[in-house]
Amino acid sequence: MKQLIHSLFSLTVLVTLGVHAEPAKTWTRDEFQIRDPFVLPDGDTYYLYESKPWSGGKGVAVRTSKDLDHWTDKEMVLQLPPDVKNTAVWAPEVHKYDGAYWLFTTLTFDPVKPDAKDAPSYLKPIQPMLEQGFKGGNLQPRGVWVFCSKSPKGPFKPVKMGSVTPAEWMCLDGTLWVEDGVPWMVFCHEWCQTGNGRMMAAPMSKDLSRFTAEPIELFRAACIPGAGHVTDGPFLMKPKSSGLRMIWSNFLAGSGYCVLQCQSKSGKITGPWHMHTPLYTRDGGHGMIFQRHDGQMLLSLHQPNSKNERMKLYPLQVTCEGFSRCD
Repeated sequence: MKQLIHSLFSLTVLVTLGVHAEPAKTWTRDEFQIRDPFVLPDGDTYYLYESKPWSGGKGVAVRTSKDLDHWTDKEMVLQLPPDVKNTAVWAPEVHKYDGAYWLFTTLTFDPVKPDAKDAPSYLKPIQPMLEQGFKGGNLQPRGVWVFCSKSPKGPFKPVKMGSVTPAEWMCLDGTLWVEDGVPWMVFCHEWCQTGNGRMMAAPMSKDLSRFTAEPIELFRAACIPGAGHVTDGPFLMKPKSSGLRMIWSNFLAGSGYCVLQCQSKSGKITGPWHMHTPLYTRDGGHGMIFQRHDGQMLLSLHQPNSKNERMKLYPLQVTCEGFSRCD
């Protein structure tokens, strides 16, 4: 009897160990598709936010990693309310600010008819603001919404039911920058509406629910030779002793989708911004920069730009002329 009990106990231990020893599924960066990859290092964990599917999606998900090479399955951190009838969710990013986590993402909608009554402001038709001779694009209502959570894994709740960016503008790709204790949103005023995409900035209320002053224009897309009309994916960083720098994306003749960099002459968000030079020119873009746990700066972007996009990571160093890739 003792031998039987011992055998059953051993079998139970083996089965139990077998269940607990089964490793959770992880994914390498080459195994999952993602656009606009935004990485938030927090504690000993990296958080990677994504909105796939980009058309028709109703929320934002996160993967986590300890080493940047192996990533968990996706978990939903933002589920849009059922009455938000969006057609796309783009470019989510999460920032830690004032003891909370803030998710910025772009929502696109089909417009209501101009005479529609009681429609939310974010559904109203967008009017063209085109420069002479430029036909523009599809004028869909599009803006940057902001959500808040106490955890990088959500759940994220809206700070307001609507975009923080102006409802009468087509806007996308908002990012957070805090200067002298004041939060700012840097965002793109879409080329589809303006003809020449504009990089904009506006100070925000502490709860990030509204602008506290009119947005100011930092620069336009076609500010360097061979550049296209698109402003995408701004991200700001102020490395020690090197001034305030921004990376952003546009199309360059002969290179396709690219990451550019520039610097503020004043060291302030208001600029003026100059020294626009390419940082990445291999049909990839919408980049951001973060520090690995060992202090190494990394550029994150998606590549290629058309299909089967993957997250790429490139080590960076800072020189007197700006960021320089080490690969």
